[in-house]
Amino acid sequence: MNVMALIDRELAKPMTHVVLTTYADGRIHRFEARSVDAAGNYATGDRRKIGRKLIDRATGNTVEVVGVEVVAIA
Repeated sequence: MNVMALIDRELAKPMTHVVLTTYADGRIHRFEARSVDAAGNYATGDRRKIGRKLIDRATGNTVEVVGVEVVAIA
């Protein structure tokens, strides 16, 4: 099997879960994943940021992560 066929097959899989990261200013960042394991791995990284002051790349303002949850897409 060639690499391009493998990549195409993986990209064809549907998104099954979403990670919702909530900031103190009310904004919500959404990350869609193709499996509960992939969503859990992404959420683990975002959970480490809870309570920390971070710099928003888009605006340069300080933001704080207040919550992270993994939700199945219906």
